[in-house]
Amino acid sequence: MADDLDAPIRELYAGPREAFVRERDALAKRRATAGDAEGAARVRALRKPTVPAWALDRLALEEREGVRELVELGGRLRAAQRRALSGGDAEPLRAALEERRRRVAALARRTSEILGAAGIGPASHHDDVVSTLEAAAADEEAGAALLAGTLVTALRPPSAFGEHGLRVLKGEGRPKPREAAPAQQPAAEIDRAEAKEVEQALAAARRRERSTADAVERAGRRLDELEAKRAEAREALKAAEAEHRGARVEARRLASALARLERHR
Repeated sequence: MADDLDAPIRELYAGPREAFVRERDALAKRRATAGDAEGAARVRALRKPTVPAWALDRLALEEREGVRELVELGGRLRAAQRRALSGGDAEPLRAALEERRRRVAALARRTSEILGAAGIGPASHHDDVVSTLEAAAADEEAGAALLAGTLVTALRPPSAFGEHGLRVLKGEGRPKPREAAPAQQPAAEIDRAEAKEVEQALAAARRRERSTADAVERAGRRLDELEAKRAEAREALKAAEAEHRGARVEARRLASALARLERHR
C-alpha cells in the first residue's frame, strides 16, 4: 500500500505550505484508519518544506517538462565536461553551460511567479532557488530529487562542477600545442589530475551534505512539533473563547430572569 502514497505525498508538498502540518497529519490518520501502519508512519515522518523548497515543489508539478529538460541537460553537461577535461573540444561544454544558464533563468522566473502568487516576496529566496536548479543540472541525485517534487530544503550544486566548467569555458577550445619541455607534465596526466580534483571536491561536498543532514532533520522535526503544538493551542483558544461566549450569554440570560423576578415581587 505504501507505493500508492507517492502521488498524495507530491500533492501534499505542492499544496498550501501553511496547511502542510494539518494535511500531513490528516493523511497519516487516513492511512492508519485504512490499516496501513507503515504508510501512516512514513507520512508522519514527512517534514514541512522551507519556502524556496515549497515553491520548487510547485514548479516540479506545474512545469514538469521544463524541469525534466533541465535534469536531462545535466547529463549532457557532465559528458561534455569529461570530454573537455580529456583534451577534447570545449565548444560542446560552452554551449551546454549557456543552455543551462538560460534554462535556470527561465525556471527561476517561473518560481518567482509562484512565490508572488502565494503572497511571498521572491527576492529573498532567489539564491536558494537558483542554487537548487543548478544542483539539479549538475548532480544526478539532485535532479531526481527536484523531479520528485518533495524537496524539504534548497540544494547546493557540487562546487567543483561549476568551477571547472567555467575554467574550460574561458579557453579557446582544443588546447594549443606547446613546445616540448623535459620537465613538463604530460597533458594526459594533467587531465587525470584535474578529473581527480573534481571527483575529490564532489566527494567532499557530499560528505559535508551528509554530515549536516542529521542536524537539519532534527531541526525540521522540532519545527514540526512546535507547529503542531501551535495548532493545538489555537484550537484550545477557540474552544475557550466559545465557552466564554456561551457563559456570557448564559450569565446575561440569568441576569434578565433575576431582574424579572425582582420586578414581580
